[in-house]
Amino acid sequence: QLLANQILLHALKEKGTINEIKAEKSYGAPVIADMPEELLNSAGVYGATNQLITVNIANSGELSIATPQVPNYPAEKYTYSADGSFLSADGNVKINIVKENNGRTYMWTRQYLSLPGLGQLAISEYAAEKLEPNDVSEEVLNAWKERDGKRYYVINEKYTSVALLSLGSIQVQLFKEAPGYVIDQRITGLNTAVADHQIPTTGSRDVTPLDFYEQDGVEYLRYGGSLLVSEDALKPIYTGRHSSTTIQASGYAKWYSIPDRAAGKTITVSSSSKGSYAVYDENGACVGLGVVKSDKATVLPKNGTIMFAGESGAKFEITLK
Repeated sequence: QLLANQILLHALKEKGTINEIKAEKSYGAPVIADMPEELLNSAGVYGATNQLITVNIANSGELSIATPQVPNYPAEKYTYSADGSFLSADGNVKINIVKENNGRTYMWTRQYLSLPGLGQLAISEYAAEKLEPNDVSEEVLNAWKERDGKRYYVINEKYTSVALLSLGSIQVQLFKEAPGYVIDQRITGLNTAVADHQIPTTGSRDVTPLDFYEQDGVEYLRYGGSLLVSEDALKPIYTGRHSSTTIQASGYAKWYSIPDRAAGKTITVSSSSKGSYAVYDENGACVGLGVVKSDKATVLPKNGTIMFAGESGAKFEITLK
């Protein structure tokens, strides 16, 4: 679309329909002014779907934004301007803190985004909502601390699902900046958490509550239409040359951890039934996914995992070299 816009603009100029292509826009440099003291109360923790943002506001009029999920990423800095907004140094980003009629506080972001050779995009959105404090009991907090950092693995996706490329597992993450929350989701009990922010457009889209339960000593997570199993239930894959695994009557996928002795080895899988297998690295990124074929080989990463999915009763013959 951006390329088409540029082609159209140049064609209109050549035909004389327009005299010039307008220069790119900017909000300009901030007009230094004293910041109202009440804006200091807007500092705090903000959230959107699967996002956590810390907003700090100094008496000097500097607003800084950091992302606890990416601690090594430098904080973004903005300066208070006379029009009541905070501006970036290059003048391309403008931020306002807005308290709406619904009583909720939002971070309103406007931005001119330049793409060399393709023109400029103008973006205006409520990027995040301020999260209210959420006090939970020590019993509840300890239950969630036990899950902190653990991964839960999808077991009910069909073996042909492309979702396995992006959602093989989910990691529970607690941050000291947001006590009582799991990223943007408010902890509501020993086993439940839900996001209750209401951000217009896409900021609150695809909100999915967390609902944990235990069965036969194994913890599971209901996440929308997905069912996931705790990493505690994973067994290491057999490190010998030949082994096999079979999908049970439930049809749930089978997951294995990759021990040090198997890391670096090449795995090939064959089956007489329909199925697939996927290999993930230690960060949960898919490094190999495909329908089972005897000539398809994948190198097993250190501290990774491997999943087998297929029809009930499907048996997979595994070879490690």
